Amino acid sequence: MIDWWTEVGLATSSFLNRHGLLAAFVFLLIEEAGVPVPVPGDVLMLILGVHAREGIVPLWQAVGVTWLGTMIGSTFLYFASRMAGRGLVYRYGRYIRLTPERLDRTERWLQQHGSRAVFLGRLVPGLRIVTAVACGVFDVPFTVFFPAMSLGALLYILVYTLLGYFLGPPVLTLLEKVHIPFGLLGSLVPLTLILWWTFRARQELGRRVSAQAAAEHEIQLRAGALAGLVATIGSTLLLNVIINLAGNIAFNAPGTFVEQTAARLAFGLARDLQPVALALAVPAYVGVGVLWGALYGGWVADRLPAEWPDWERGLAFAVVPLMGSLLIVMPLLGMGFLGIGATGPVAATGELIRHAAYGVLLGLLYPIFRARRPVKVLPHTAADIAAGGALEA
Repeated sequence: MIDWWTEVGLATSSFLNRHGLLAAFVFLLIEEAGVPVPVPGDVLMLILGVHAREGIVPLWQAVGVTWLGTMIGSTFLYFASRMAGRGLVYRYGRYIRLTPERLDRTERWLQQHGSRAVFLGRLVPGLRIVTAVACGVFDVPFTVFFPAMSLGALLYILVYTLLGYFLGPPVLTLLEKVHIPFGLLGSLVPLTLILWWTFRARQELGRRVSAQAAAEHEIQLRAGALAGLVATIGSTLLLNVIINLAGNIAFNAPGTFVEQTAARLAFGLARDLQPVALALAVPAYVGVGVLWGALYGGWVADRLPAEWPDWERGLAFAVVPLMGSLLIVMPLLGMGFLGIGATGPVAATGELIRHAAYGVLLGLLYPIFRARRPVKVLPHTAADIAAGGALEA
């Protein structure tokens, strides 16, 4: 009997066979740009190594394409984090005890170790994305970040691809024993951090911010957009957790309905997804979540019944983007009207869960970002220190 993990491996191989190295490039680009994915790029690298062993793709091309996707994705995440700025981290990090003093100590350590810290961060699976974000937020020079990141990424890719190349399919058999729980943790840990931060921030907030406390429309739009971004990431992580939990059930209970549904979903996505469409869909996916959040903050939140709790207001609003997804987006992506296509009702159910989580998080997060309380930031650059005093973020 073929287990669920083998089904996923076969589906991933089918995806690569259909679309070649372009599929690998797009997948790594998306993951390294910080978008949560249910199956880590490590698995894809191993399968590419197996394909190179079988002569399907040249080994140097497999390494080169994944390296290119990784460098572009990490560079994008670095600059996006740099644009977000330290002010955002100083303002909202304090809810989970990331005080300005602690952040400044972290920055000094990162600046002191420079290339070595970036290189080592790239080699640790759980720190790859965090390293790019930290370097951007703490203004690590690009001339330091990019070479160290590129070298660390190359070594990481070589290790995984060569494991697949020299050990072949047995390495996938070994990986199936450890990947599913680690894949679950890879989404569960950041999701838990988001939920913990939200809980702590709501505790400090105390109550919903009144309309008089933040009446400026620009603040409402910005707060809604930020809430929409975090809600998009959080709801995606939740869906990844559910997928990995289903994988655990399927792996430990082969032949069940869950195992059959998971296998069907894997092969349906491998058959229907197009790499170019996926590359365009992912930024659109994140951007749409941000736009819906801005719409909620700018025009909807204050018009919903005031007696409703924040989470209920967000959940009610989420019905609108859910219907847009089921009636417009999913049919355009070839996943069927109302999401009932090759994968049956699975995709539609996933969208329902994702939008419900998005709405609840949006409603809870919006008042946090709307309450613009000033925070004093310690001087950290030579110019700041020369000017003296603390800065307001």
